[in-house]
Amino acid sequence: MWTCVKCRQSVDDQYAVCPHCGAARSAGRFSRGVQPGQTPKADYSPEYARVRAGRGFLILGALLMLLIPAAVILIAVIGRKQWISDIYRFLYPSELGVETNSFKANLLYWLIAAVASLAGTLPGAWTIGIGKILRKLGRM
Repeated sequence: MWTCVKCRQSVDDQYAVCPHCGAARSAGRFSRGVQPGQTPKADYSPEYARVRAGRGFLILGALLMLLIPAAVILIAVIGRKQWISDIYRFLYPSELGVETNSFKANLLYWLIAAVASLAGTLPGAWTIGIGKILRKLGRM
């Protein structure tokens, strides 16, 4: 009898593969009478054969990395005039008139919009990272 390193169940010596989880028997643990080439492979359940863990997280993360920055840029384009005038009033509080064609206000606004769209990619990147971790754990 040998103990499977993956599921910790006892397995008969005639099997080179655990019938419970499909893990291969560790090398160097065969008795003298039984060699790996002589033992039949066990029929293990197909649920352990293919693991697709993390695939949904990878797809969701890719969608988030595309959709959130696109939404941020869309909102930046739609509300551009109001926000630029507010930035202009912030930069020049002493002036009474609101000029939306100020180069500094436009530059600062689009810089803030670019940083916000880059920050919007972070939830998608984290979700992709979780998916990759789950794929590695699924293979173990």
